[in-house]
Amino acid sequence: MILLVLLIVGLTYYAVIIVTSVPGLYEDGARMKTWSLFVIIAFHCLVFMLLWSYFTAVATDPGRVPPGWHPFADEEEAAFELERLNYASYQPANKSIRPRFCKKCQAWKPPRTHHDSMSGTCVLKMDHYCIWVLNCVGLLNYKAFLLFLVYTFLATFLATAALVNGFVIYFKELQEEDPQPSAKPAVLFLAFVIDAAFALAIVGFLIMHCRMIARNMTTIEMYEKRRSATGPWQFDRGAKQNFLEVFGKSRTRWFVPAYTKEEVRELLSNHLRFRPPDSDDAELTVSRSFSNNV
Repeated sequence: MILLVLLIVGLTYYAVIIVTSVPGLYEDGARMKTWSLFVIIAFHCLVFMLLWSYFTAVATDPGRVPPGWHPFADEEEAAFELERLNYASYQPANKSIRPRFCKKCQAWKPPRTHHDSMSGTCVLKMDHYCIWVLNCVGLLNYKAFLLFLVYTFLATFLATAALVNGFVIYFKELQEEDPQPSAKPAVLFLAFVIDAAFALAIVGFLIMHCRMIARNMTTIEMYEKRRSATGPWQFDRGAKQNFLEVFGKSRTRWFVPAYTKEEVRELLSNHLRFRPPDSDDAELTVSRSFSNNV
């Protein structure tokens, strides 16, 4: 998939920059020269941010549960609850704690954590496994994934606008009585179709993810909530706070597909805490194994 992404980017770059925009700089008319210069500058910026976001989403660990994590006060209580887990009528000794246990990993799971069958591990705030980035999208690479979608949409939209003229020329040549074979119009046509299709498809994903960010919800949680038809979402802190949780508090870094070390530390700390269901102000507990390593 990585090679396919690079192939599509390369084809679009050739059609937009080499075939269309660079020759446009030498055509008569200030309007065409200005438009071509704008496309060259904007497209290079978008492709750079697109690739940065893409490879960040590919290479970043989505956020795994640290070995030995548990939501209990100490190791003794954790071992006691693990023994009780084998009983069908299992109820935790501490009624305010309703932990989940992953039978595949044989480990306790923090809230909003799901098992990723592709990697064989539990992922914090797992959204989905994406075949395009060959990685699970979770807590630590969700921002990079979203920015990849944003920059891809902007780049494909700009490419579609820049290639409209070439798309028209392609059909005009087909209608000529004695058409001269040329590879360039065919490349422009192919790039136009691919970019237009991606732009239309991605805008739908962006709308869906924007709605989920506004409610602090993942794709998995969205479908689970639809099936359960429960009340208000317990992790919804308001649209602004939900947005800041994903993109960070620094406005200058909202468009950068990376977190600082402090932001990573805060994200992990917040999501490795155990929040009792339906409780906004209850005291949160953190496992000793995590507290000693962060």
